Amino acid sequence: MSEAQASAAGTERERAGLCATCAHRREVPNRRGSLFYLCERSRSDPAYPRYPRLPVLSCPGYEHER
Repeated sequence: MSEAQASAAGTERERAGLCATCAHRREVPNRRGSLFYLCERSRSDPAYPRYPRLPVLSCPGYEHER
């Protein structure tokens, strides 16, 4: 990974918070190049928003991706 890619990845993690590394996220890009984080937990539990407001700083359902 180049230094520029590492910097961009770090910025993305800061912008998204916990969602950037959550096992229950699905990244959904749009045609304009924006990236959204879909919370897969929202499918079975209405307590979780489908597209959480970023950055997510705390979440009871967070599990670090493996």
